[in-house]
Amino acid sequence: MSAVGRNDPCACGSGRKAKNCCQAGKGPAGTAPSIMLPGAEGLQSRRVPLPEAAQMAANRQQSGDIAGAEGIYRLILAADPGHGDALSFLGMFQYQLGKKQEALDLMRRATQMHPKVLSYHFNLGILHEELKDEKEAIASFRRAIAIEPLPAAWDRLGKLLRQTGELEEAAECCRQAIRQTPRERSANLHGNLAIILEQQGKLPEAMESLETALAIAPSDPALQDHYLYTMHLLPDPQPKAIFEAHQKFGRLFDQPMAPRDPQRDRAGGAQRKLRVGYVSPDFRQHSVAQCIEPVLAAHDPGKVEVFCYSNNAVADETTSRIRKLVPHWHPVQNRTIDEIAELIRVDGIDVLVDLAGHTTGNCLQVFGRKPAPVQVTWIGYPDTTGLTTIDYRITDHVADPPGEADALHTEKLWRLPECFSCFAAPAPSPEVAPLPALASGRITFGSFNNFAKTTPQVIEIWAGLLKRVSGSRLLLKNRSLLAPGVQARIHSMFSRHGVGADRIELLPADASPMEHLNRYHTIDIALDPFPYNGTTTTFEALWMGVPVVVLSGCNHAGRVGASLMSHLGMPEWIARNRDEYAEIAVAMAGDRTRLAALRAGLRQRLMASPLMDAKRFTRNLEQAYQSMWEAHHAESAR
Repeated sequence: MSAVGRNDPCACGSGRKAKNCCQAGKGPAGTAPSIMLPGAEGLQSRRVPLPEAAQMAANRQQSGDIAGAEGIYRLILAADPGHGDALSFLGMFQYQLGKKQEALDLMRRATQMHPKVLSYHFNLGILHEELKDEKEAIASFRRAIAIEPLPAAWDRLGKLLRQTGELEEAAECCRQAIRQTPRERSANLHGNLAIILEQQGKLPEAMESLETALAIAPSDPALQDHYLYTMHLLPDPQPKAIFEAHQKFGRLFDQPMAPRDPQRDRAGGAQRKLRVGYVSPDFRQHSVAQCIEPVLAAHDPGKVEVFCYSNNAVADETTSRIRKLVPHWHPVQNRTIDEIAELIRVDGIDVLVDLAGHTTGNCLQVFGRKPAPVQVTWIGYPDTTGLTTIDYRITDHVADPPGEADALHTEKLWRLPECFSCFAAPAPSPEVAPLPALASGRITFGSFNNFAKTTPQVIEIWAGLLKRVSGSRLLLKNRSLLAPGVQARIHSMFSRHGVGADRIELLPADASPMEHLNRYHTIDIALDPFPYNGTTTTFEALWMGVPVVVLSGCNHAGRVGASLMSHLGMPEWIARNRDEYAEIAVAMAGDRTRLAALRAGLRQRLMASPLMDAKRFTRNLEQAYQSMWEAHHAESAR
């Protein structure tokens, strides 16, 4: 975060110099005071009018001489306590020093002394945003827009409103920013609008926005990632079209480095201990961490030497736990693609594993450089990456059946002998509670998945269930449900199928993981969405004793539920079509005695299954890495 100087482009996004937006520090002609500036070595001090001193400070700031700019601004502020540029710059400077309260005091003074200066309100909004004070940040950007409604302020305000669940206004802010931005610079704004539309459940409109964004910036990797991910959410996914779109990404970003010396690969033989690197932005409280943490804890140090390349934007307790599990930990979030690739190459990684795919914060461009001889993608994304520089994708026989899935991947599919992933129990966890229907006298269905997965077709099936199961109700919980417009849309869709609002309970995300898990005490049967299944949400439901009805679909994203239930030993919960999905749920609801017994024993069943046997799973994974390496070793020996 840096202060905006008067010779810099104004932070408000007008494109004008800040001095043309911000008239601070200028009194009536001839009334500006002056200050004494100390001379350089061998030169005398001299008195300089404040406007000239402010210009000197701004020039130093722009040239990177922050300490010099600070010194002049402090002298200016001593002479004129209400000087806007000095207050704003010094406020930003104090924030960078970690002095948050001093920073706020200075920047608030700037806006109070100069309430009509756009950049001061904008900078104060940025400061509040970085301090996670969303309410004050929103107020500052609103004041900036009231002075002049410029694109950057609309954009920032829209992002904040999205975070607070005010999705309708957030979308309008984004549209305002788009209207006022030249088309050639608006690609990311269209991408931001797509995120909001997804949260509203408006998937066709979201895809339109993404297509517009990519027409403007076809080589933008973040937009490519977003587009590829969203394709999986559509009610009727087209596997071939999805594959072709991923291949297009690969053609853009396959840029291999010079291959490693084959002599190095052959050193020590095919059976030597492997150097395995994991790359992820999600070594934190995240669904991927629940899968990778037990594996890192179970790795055999005699077989693999583990390296983690963390692209986390933030670190938390989970990050600290994971960091202690591995001998080599590299934070890479502030490094360039080429720097990360070179670090991996210098580390001599044999098998490099991507844990993100096309999700936010990924390092797929690093894999496109091919810094390791064997490259693998696993667990973070339900499809091919499209990169020919990634050799394998780890899966299982249920999530990606042999034959039909192989032709839709640029990687070779490596099917583990059991499940494609394992899970660690959330810690701490509440105990499993008795079946809520025994006390309430009614069946409660529930789904805590991302609302973008809840397509109109899903709602149609769920509405039919509610009509068939007398007195039943449906509990939906996710962060999108903070938005009144989303709530109204859901009620309207159910109403069209003859289900009133009194049968539907809508809740936003819970404040803590423990509260989230406790919410499973209120539902009897979990309903998995389709065609994009849940993964972590399904595991959590099972852990809390709640059976899950799943529908097996046409690709990995739609067959995760089938994989989990197969390896849990409950194939009777897997539907082959929508009619069967409804029949399974209705039959479950009709036998509360069996439901209660299932609930009491489900956690133990899960713990005894391959889904939670980290040691067994990790041995299978290590054998896969070893076989991949042996194949490479044999190839390099030719």
